[in-house]
Amino acid sequence: MRNVWCARYHPNVGQIVLITGAAGLIGSHLCEAFAAAGHTVRAVELPGIECPEALAAGATVHAAQLDRPEGALALAELAKGASLLVHAAFPAVDDARVAVELVRASCAAAVSAQAPLLLLSSCAVYGRPRNLPCDEGELKEPVDAQGLARWAAEHEAWLWRRTKGMKLVVLRPALSYGPRSRRGLGTALHVAALAAHFGRSLLVPRRGPVVHAVHAVDVARAALLVADSGIAAHDGRAFNVADDVPLPLEELSRALLQAVGAHEIGRLPWSRLTTQLVLWLLRKLPRWMVWGPLNRRLAQRWLDAFAGQPPMAPPQIGPDLLEQLAADRYYDTQRLRALGYAPSVPSVIEGLRALAADSRAKKLLPAPHPTE
Repeated sequence: MRNVWCARYHPNVGQIVLITGAAGLIGSHLCEAFAAAGHTVRAVELPGIECPEALAAGATVHAAQLDRPEGALALAELAKGASLLVHAAFPAVDDARVAVELVRASCAAAVSAQAPLLLLSSCAVYGRPRNLPCDEGELKEPVDAQGLARWAAEHEAWLWRRTKGMKLVVLRPALSYGPRSRRGLGTALHVAALAAHFGRSLLVPRRGPVVHAVHAVDVARAALLVADSGIAAHDGRAFNVADDVPLPLEELSRALLQAVGAHEIGRLPWSRLTTQLVLWLLRKLPRWMVWGPLNRRLAQRWLDAFAGQPPMAPPQIGPDLLEQLAADRYYDTQRLRALGYAPSVPSVIEGLRALAADSRAKKLLPAPHPTE
């Protein structure tokens, strides 16, 4: 029955797809989605990085450092015979220069193989949108490191399309989360779980800005939908990817606390102008003054919560996470919905509840306080 379903809903089943960034949140879900649809998946990741999810899905994983000449050559070799190259490889520390080098390797491989490129970017490229809901034509004014790196990578890919004739489609997911997420909402979930473990209550902002999110599973489903509907038919287009329900930060924060069993102590007044001023000051201060001490304390509490044997590295907070407090961000997804897209996780509230339960079952989050 599975093969019948694939043949019916994925007419390009059986083609070779090359995916970079196979160990990342989005990259690993892309490997799972394309493999489950019957495609032959070749996955690429940095040397020494394990990709258990991609391997379990049936992908063949290759090691290559794409920002080096030998890595770019290896990627071009792997692209031979591929019908699609999907680029989801971005530096762990958002660096626009490295992001450009990585996407340049993918563009060169796509041109060499005469295959289209599907680039996974981010809605962070819009910065703080002037028009809401923000559509794909909105002015690109990134304000954080992630947005700057993703827009630099997009700019490079668009340049290759114009000068080399490469077919290109860009997906721009909203704030992404899901199993294996270590940034954004993943960080917030880990911090809230620490508060629940040590019996600490937290403040939530009073209303706050509107935040739009999307589950990583739905980003991968969107990529598969666009690929199977024909990249050539959408050449030169970008698609926003988000769930059905953008939420005020107050509701999102409360959902985070409830998902891990933490308690709310009260509401914190929120002002857009004050928040943006505080963020500006925090960005100007050296890391050792604010973020260093804060993250060292978080790391120690993380160790304490797991009796010195944590399952993964501790969460880290930085100004890019707090940028979500600075402005309303919700996105128009009508262009993608016209292709038949409908998120399987329509609300981040449901998604966070399921993610927290799954993470607790796998002992990836500390248990709540015994009195809870």
